[in-house]
Amino acid sequence: LDKELSGPVAGNVRLDASVTYSLVGTLSVKESATLTIPAGTVIKAKKGFASYVIVEQGGKIMAKGTAAKPIIFTSAESNPKAGDWGGLILNGKAPISGGGTATCEMDASVVYGGNVSDDNSGVLEFVELLYTGAQNSETVEHNGLTLDAVGSGTTINNIYVYKSADDAIEFFGGSVNVQNLLAVSCDDDCFDVTQGWNGTLDNAYGIWENDYTSTEADPRGIEADGNFDGNYPDNAGQSNFTM
Repeated sequence: LDKELSGPVAGNVRLDASVTYSLVGTLSVKESATLTIPAGTVIKAKKGFASYVIVEQGGKIMAKGTAAKPIIFTSAESNPKAGDWGGLILNGKAPISGGGTATCEMDASVVYGGNVSDDNSGVLEFVELLYTGAQNSETVEHNGLTLDAVGSGTTINNIYVYKSADDAIEFFGGSVNVQNLLAVSCDDDCFDVTQGWNGTLDNAYGIWENDYTSTEADPRGIEADGNFDGNYPDNAGQSNFTM
């Protein structure tokens, strides 16, 4: 039995690993809400830019998979391709370069940033993000995993991003640490940093499969800048990260 997912998540919502879920729109985890996804859960996203999961400031996602039972986000298409759906976006209250807050690229009503470096947006463990990166335009496109001012109280490890049409992971400021990240055949950058990220990325591996060809003009293993695309060199709180 499929169960459709979209709209706001308020309060505490727990999914059921015995159900295959259909992500048919934007699933928004609101402030003070918690979305719990048990190990082994599979979520298949309807094709389109609006199919994505976003955790707002003060919300939490508790996605604790295991090596034997990962949590899988994938395309619902019978012949899935890079860019079929959006991806996963976390918005926290940790600092960004220049201070203050900024608006999420995918939803201008959602803000991120602040002064809570140890902010906690939840847990992502043994999570697979497959065929992400849907785009609205050349400049507005999803990554596999987008971390907007996510704090160091958030736990992220053992993440697999496969065939994202943009970056596998992008850090927009924040202090979150990520361990054990595998990025395979992503069209743009494997690991992207901007806006003052000051955490650690440990045991990360990016690779293109044999005969893979990017459609991007400048795909990189790492793309990194100290502030927002390098446009604000005088901002306080420049990126100061370790990979």
